[in-house]
Amino acid sequence: MQCSFGTSPGSLTVLPDKKIMEENQPAANIMDFKPMVNIPTFGNCSSLLNPVVASATASASGVLTPQPCVPLTTTPWTPGKTDVLMANMPALMDYCICTCTYMGLITITSAGETSISSAMPGPDMSAMMAELKAAADEAQKNAQKEMEESLKEDKDKDKK
Repeated sequence: MQCSFGTSPGSLTVLPDKKIMEENQPAANIMDFKPMVNIPTFGNCSSLLNPVVASATASASGVLTPQPCVPLTTTPWTPGKTDVLMANMPALMDYCICTCTYMGLITITSAGETSISSAMPGPDMSAMMAELKAAADEAQKNAQKEMEESLKEDKDKDKK
């Protein structure tokens, strides 16, 4: 997996409690999205919507200062394969995405399996990914603008 704001890839952890195996590994479903349980750290985070990154960046006079990634995923993977259920939930496929509260888009870069079901074409996610990427870029741009304005106000106060 990779997060659009992370510096390193990570591997999905699927707990063996489902007792459903696919190619000798526990099979994942859309509910495998818990931060630091299923979704690991992605190295450092560069999203200004992450308060730790925003604070470090402000302290560095507006120079982006990535900080350790602690993913904050609160919603399941989407869209899932609704006609293949794993532990009564849609199966997680290589075309699914998960979002971090800090606007990171988490994608699967290598499914780790080669079965027929994963080789079947998924929905065209390009339009949805483009929309989400545009929203993340806009949020990052707005956060940068707000930070620059705040730094300018602080400098103006210091001059007085």
